[in-house]
Amino acid sequence: MGADFRDFIEIVFENQENIIQSWHLDGYNFFVVGMDQGRWSNTSRNDYNLVDAVFRSTVQVYPKSWTAIYVALDNVGMWNIRNEFWVRRYLGEQFYLRVYSPVMSPRDEYPLPENALLCGQAVGKR
Repeated sequence: MGADFRDFIEIVFENQENIIQSWHLDGYNFFVVGMDQGRWSNTSRNDYNLVDAVFRSTVQVYPKSWTAIYVALDNVGMWNIRNEFWVRRYLGEQFYLRVYSPVMSPRDEYPLPENALLCGQAVGKR
């Protein structure tokens, strides 16, 4: 998924299983703005805590519940959000977020090396 530098995004983790799931944003922090039992809906935003949200890098989502986070995209590059349940991690239960900047500067992000191996939709693109 792509996003723009210095934007805020909302991510909702919904757990319909009978285990506690933990999600980790590698190297960054986010604001936990809401959590509740049942399913998340648009009206759930009315109960978000936007005044003194908790600042974390890992969040737990309890069985049959949801947790909403806001992320400030303050670094350009590739971000990784992954499940901390070890079995799921090896199954690839993770998410990559690419944060773009309109300024192509090595100060913000190094360019992709010329000898990088590309696969899938990235083949032929630089």
